[in-house]
Amino acid sequence: MEASFYFYTILAALGYLLIESLFMVGVWISAKGGTEKMPNGKDYDSEMILYPFKKRVMKSTKEIVFFKADFLEALVKKIRVQLPEIDFKTSNTEILLTRKDSDFVAFMNLLNERIKRIDPNIVITLTETGIQFHKEYTQYKVNKYLRKPIIQCPICMSSVWSIFTYWIPIIYWFGFSWPIVYLGIANTCILACVNWLVFSSRPQ
Repeated sequence: MEASFYFYTILAALGYLLIESLFMVGVWISAKGGTEKMPNGKDYDSEMILYPFKKRVMKSTKEIVFFKADFLEALVKKIRVQLPEIDFKTSNTEILLTRKDSDFVAFMNLLNERIKRIDPNIVITLTETGIQFHKEYTQYKVNKYLRKPIIQCPICMSSVWSIFTYWIPIIYWFGFSWPIVYLGIANTCILACVNWLVFSSRPQ
């Protein structure tokens, strides 16, 4: 076969990959948006056509986990390094320092400033008996192995949405064969790379 045949074949394959990627970009964009809480308490959703589907798939709850026992002890050691100026006592669940203590205001000012050096995601909670620490975690109702490739992750979307851009049309046109399967796997991996390049290069 002539070299031009291979050249145009590779060019056509790259063009088809780009078309597939643009299709997935379109799907991802069609699901963009957010939900605004209206003054009457109802939700006002984005008007993008696939956003209601994304909202359902992305349903989640917040889990609050407090530092306790050994985890609190490890955190307190780091806090003592950051705040050597003030001495304090601890229990199994909190730092035993309240508003009645003379060092409380100074301690809280320093703590609010320096806790970010340890972990910016740590949240400080004041109680009647002391100071507690917790972190918040998002727990999604739909498993990540379904949620991400369906709508959340543009790179992961290459695995699910290539069903419509590769598997269905290619098998319809050329029938099933093992080379088609091999090329389909390669197509999915290369498409994930193309999607990554597209989304990493877009303006933030």
